[in-house]
Amino acid sequence: EDTAARVFLSPAYFSRIFKEEMKENFNSYVNSVRVDAARRLLLKENIPLVEISTMVGFEGQSYFSKVFKKNVGVTPGRYRESRGNAPAQYK
Repeated sequence: EDTAARVFLSPAYFSRIFKEEMKENFNSYVNSVRVDAARRLLLKENIPLVEISTMVGFEGQSYFSKVFKKNVGVTPGRYRESRGNAPAQYK
């Protein structure tokens, strides 16, 4: 709703044209951008997972972990431990 308001469109119309252009819904796109940022932070920094989840825009570590695992194939902690060597199908 906030993004749609910033571009002076209704949320429904914004959602529809975003999906037509990007071939995925807005929330999925935002989550993938957040996960990409988290992946970089997990490899470069020794920041607690709860702090990384907040830094990349998730309101809770539990939801962050769920979305991260869905996108990457492993939990953020396992990703950090493996130094980014996630299963090949998720790279």
